[in-house]
Amino acid sequence: MVNFLALYRGHSLSDAQLVAVTSDPRIVAELAQRLLSQSEDKQQDPVLHQLQSCRRQALTLVQKEANDTTRGRYEETPDGT
Repeated sequence: MVNFLALYRGHSLSDAQLVAVTSDPRIVAELAQRLLSQSEDKQQDPVLHQLQSCRRQALTLVQKEANDTTRGRYEETPDGT
């Protein structure tokens, strides 16, 4: 699966236009980490609580996958290549 981020800009959601798209795992991992570091709202509604919990689990998996990809793509191997 590919993870990607899209940046849109506009006066409203309905008139927003695509500005940029990236699948760079370093950027994906950084955004996932920033979203995960935000304080968690304590939802009283059990449905909203479950949605929030699942969202955080998904972000954790995306971050781990992106970090694994980054290590394989951008870090040197022990032999220096």
